[in-house]
Amino acid sequence: MESQDTKSQETVRKPLLTYAEALALLESRCMSFEPTVSEVLLPEALDRVLASEIALDRDEPPVRRSAMDGFAVISADGAAAREIVGVLYAGTSGLPTIQSGQAMAVMTGGTVPHGADTVVPVELTARDGDRLILADAPPADKHVRAAGEMGLKGRAILKAGHRLRAGDLAAAASCGLEKVKVFSEPKAAVLATGDEVVPYTETPGLHQVRDSNRLASRLQLQGFGAQVTMDCHVPDKEEALKKAVSKALDQCDLVVTIGGVSMGDKDFMPRVFVECGVEFLFHKVALQPGKPVWAGIRGNTIVLGLPGNPVSSFTVLELFGRMVVDQLGGATTAYPRPLRYGTTTTELRSRKRPRWLPCFLSGDQDGGALQVTPCQESGSGDWTSLAYASALLFLTPDSQLQAGDRVAYLPLANP
Repeated sequence: MESQDTKSQETVRKPLLTYAEALALLESRCMSFEPTVSEVLLPEALDRVLASEIALDRDEPPVRRSAMDGFAVISADGAAAREIVGVLYAGTSGLPTIQSGQAMAVMTGGTVPHGADTVVPVELTARDGDRLILADAPPADKHVRAAGEMGLKGRAILKAGHRLRAGDLAAAASCGLEKVKVFSEPKAAVLATGDEVVPYTETPGLHQVRDSNRLASRLQLQGFGAQVTMDCHVPDKEEALKKAVSKALDQCDLVVTIGGVSMGDKDFMPRVFVECGVEFLFHKVALQPGKPVWAGIRGNTIVLGLPGNPVSSFTVLELFGRMVVDQLGGATTAYPRPLRYGTTTTELRSRKRPRWLPCFLSGDQDGGALQVTPCQESGSGDWTSLAYASALLFLTPDSQLQAGDRVAYLPLANP
């Protein structure tokens, strides 16, 4: 019979999930959720996730329109002078007609009259009273926007699952919408643990740290698109932790805890999660920093137990939390997000686990000369390395790079 010690050793030796494996497992459970839908006014829909398709309600443009300030003419009349018979502004209604030998002044956005097949820009013309003088015969089909060239009625402009930005909402307004259907923002709880943690507005003792992790996590979640409805610090006492986690599970779609998931004497969170009825998904992932991350699910609520070190909690929430918020909120973002590439400005090393480092970007991002500089740090507890961070630099296991080498990075969702 195997001893308990042997079984424990086998458990310890069990390979850790890779980041991709852990992310896929968590994502598969999130995908079974059905986010609720609400209808909001366009100005209130910024950064919300669209729940139903938006389509053109008419052909756009519905008639031919001028793309220039100029004169609508018939190209077949050649370079001959024309009689100017009127003017059309962008707001002029009706659809007049011109005959051979005639021209009609038309402003940008104005309707091109029947009979005309081209618009001659003002700067290529001269006027002699009511006569239009042309230097050359105008080519056909110039500076005329065809009816329906933007799309015919029913063309999908925006699809469900898209996070709405200012330009998207301008397009929705141009389709005649006053309101749009959006997915409800996931409700999130952020619970910081640790007897050593004090409010960041206080002066800590030598044995204490300011509660900056909780602020960072709250702001990260809000940047991802979650609504943080519970935000508190809980001391390292099992009953207090259990009470806080139970309340968060009953009220929220995502519960994020900070600290208490590693191997210390007061790392109660894995046991607390189980006692609160949370189904275990994984604990510990092959990444640095953030290895002790814990994940689980209860009903329609996801639980993420983050390590307590500030760089670890920040990195893990970026790597896992954004996906959870997107999935619970109906967004169709593909995961894992594709890495981008630049050149490192300094020597870099990693050991047995993939490594993620806060970094900042500089140089010409469009021209391919982007430089990636890791933020100066002394470990995952070095909160100063989060200052200026706009991306996470990624190193595969056992990497050794020199300055100027190609390096991968992942832009932060909300640097």
